[in-house]
Amino acid sequence: MTLELFQTISVEGMTCPHCDANVTRGLTKLDGIDEVVADGNTAQVRISATKINLDEIAGVITELGYQFKEIAE
Repeated sequence: MTLELFQTISVEGMTCPHCDANVTRGLTKLDGIDEVVADGNTAQVRISATKINLDEIAGVITELGYQFKEIAE
């Protein structure tokens, strides 16, 4: 049985649908990530995964030119 994890993070710099797609595409390449929903209007990214490594996620976001801000509540 696989447990599914959910995490919502805040990302600074996403300002358009292209940014949303960029973040979604980048994060879905990570091992264990099942679904990513990026929303530039709220500056939040919701991640569904079998495992979540926030260091890897922050690294991808930074490489894409955005800033990982915090875990959203």
